[in-house]
Amino acid sequence: MLPTSPQITDLQDSRAVIFDMDGVLIDSTNCHRAAFEQVLGTFGITDFEYPRYAGHRTLEVVQDVFRRAGKQETPDVIAGAAREKTRLALQMLEEQKPFVPGCESVLANLSARYPLGLASSGSPASVASFLRGTGTATMFSSVLSGGDVARAKPDPEIYLEAVRQLGLHPSQCVVIEDAVSGVLSARAAGISRIVGIPGTSSAAELEAAGADRIVSTLAEITELFPAAAPLDPANWTAVIPAAGRGSRLGFERPKILYPVAGRPILDWLLDYLKPSCEHFIFVLSPEGHADVAQELEQRIPGRFEVVIQHTPTGMGDAVALALPHVSTRHMALVWGDQVALRRSSVEACLRLHQGPLAADVTVPTVIRRQPYIHFQRDASGRIIEVRQAREGAEMPEEGESDTGFFCFNPVKLGAWLKSMAAAGEGRGARTGEFNLLPVIARAAIEGVVLTPRVISYEETVGVNCQQDAEIAEAFLRRTDINGN
Repeated sequence: MLPTSPQITDLQDSRAVIFDMDGVLIDSTNCHRAAFEQVLGTFGITDFEYPRYAGHRTLEVVQDVFRRAGKQETPDVIAGAAREKTRLALQMLEEQKPFVPGCESVLANLSARYPLGLASSGSPASVASFLRGTGTATMFSSVLSGGDVARAKPDPEIYLEAVRQLGLHPSQCVVIEDAVSGVLSARAAGISRIVGIPGTSSAAELEAAGADRIVSTLAEITELFPAAAPLDPANWTAVIPAAGRGSRLGFERPKILYPVAGRPILDWLLDYLKPSCEHFIFVLSPEGHADVAQELEQRIPGRFEVVIQHTPTGMGDAVALALPHVSTRHMALVWGDQVALRRSSVEACLRLHQGPLAADVTVPTVIRRQPYIHFQRDASGRIIEVRQAREGAEMPEEGESDTGFFCFNPVKLGAWLKSMAAAGEGRGARTGEFNLLPVIARAAIEGVVLTPRVISYEETVGVNCQQDAEIAEAFLRRTDINGN
């Protein structure tokens, strides 16, 4: 970590965190610089100095560059050049997706404890692109772009408006900035708790402008705040649909008892769920329930119930059978073959779900090639459709998939499933099964859906065949049950 300013503000009683975007959450410098250079080059300007203008609005940058270069262009020409720069930069950002490594985890970690704001000088389109690309739109309680204010940074307007939307006093907020103009803007708004990340501006420049802390990477931000309170297992029930048999694995017992890395899948599930969930509901087949119940009695006596799914009619039906047995405020759901999840990842999702955002559904997602599931989003980043390859849906080459782990408000989930079943929704076009995942698109319209990216791709393997088991085993042997 870089040296900090000698006058360090205490962050212990902070009430909200407001992020700049460019240079903090997305490494957009090269895209913006290249777009400016390409547009300005058509006017014969080849000495553009991007650091001078970092954090400023595009139109104002073009105006100032033309003025300094002695270019006498009409307002329409200047505005056109600014629009072209914005278009080019957005195209590059969409193609390259240069999100700062770990930004999704940082946002998920902090939004589990504090309301978050986004205050960017970027265009509305670039802000929307970031929120859509990271799946973080619903994690922010306030989102502002350069198009939402009349005066850009270093004017304080954007931070004053962010504080107003958060319903707090400037003294209660922390700002994360990478540019001098942003630090000056936050200071002018009365915000004294400012964390600087060098890059666009140096550590010395950020400190001189008024940043009272300097960190070298975004990942260090969470270390500045108090640790999250321990989870209370009494608030959580885990539901585990596990009616499958291990026939594809050459295994005669229920699949949840199949050994991976020397232990049954069941043991791996309990390792990451037991510390956080007081009660367990297993949805089992008529043939397998006695075998699994015997194993459960040895491991978690008095903490489980078994529900029988007599006919394999889909995950929606399996979960609907379990819901009447859920009496806690929150419910975790995990497919019965998700062996590789880490405890730290699961706990991050639980904390986020029960945090200040009051989520109805929390669906950790991953980006993967040739997905089986894809969450289709609209321009604002909201999930509008859940595509499933097994039901014959057209799938993208690269998509956003679930991880086999979910958190729900069980009361709302029950109401949505009942409504969908009554309307004939959620039935697979090919399988005819009542699928669970379409409920997420319904919830995105009627409730609060969070889609954090806090689970790694390696954790998402479901054990359906011997190759899956080998992949999971290799991963599990590299980690321990605490997620290290």
